[in-house]
Amino acid sequence: MAGAAESLHDAPTGRDRLWLKRPDGSELRCRFRTEAGQDRTQILLLSWFMRDIRDDGRAVWMEPALFDLLAGVQASMSAVHGGALPLMVTSGYRTPGHNAALENAARNSMHLYGYAADVQVRGYPPRAVALAASFFSEGGIGLYDSFTHLDVWQRRTWIGRPAAGERVRK
Repeated sequence: MAGAAESLHDAPTGRDRLWLKRPDGSELRCRFRTEAGQDRTQILLLSWFMRDIRDDGRAVWMEPALFDLLAGVQASMSAVHGGALPLMVTSGYRTPGHNAALENAARNSMHLYGYAADVQVRGYPPRAVALAASFFSEGGIGLYDSFTHLDVWQRRTWIGRPAAGERVRK
């Protein structure tokens, strides 16, 4: 699904491209920015990739700033690692029904609006991902045992629970 004419398979990561994987084995490598700006076709592919795979595969247009954040995290972690690292997306967009079914999910989660992703980087703890994100994020960073929540809403951080002011479904 690479969108650029060049092969992105071996291309280094950068602030203009992403290499994403999902737990179901699906994978996407694309360049979503060009010299002219955002590539809307690639943003659409990324939005589809971030669909709710647990609820009929429904998708929404994801906020492009989220992809900028993810690319920054990926590029910085890959540079420190010494080679390209994919981001494992464990949750992107969530339907209201899926979100409501999750224990302790914030009622007004940014996943509902296409503003958030939960990610992992193989070989690195969630705190390393959160640290990398802190250099690029103007939004939320949530640290959990097995993943890091990243969103592009308001600046805030939390550990193992939804952000302050967000209601928790009991």
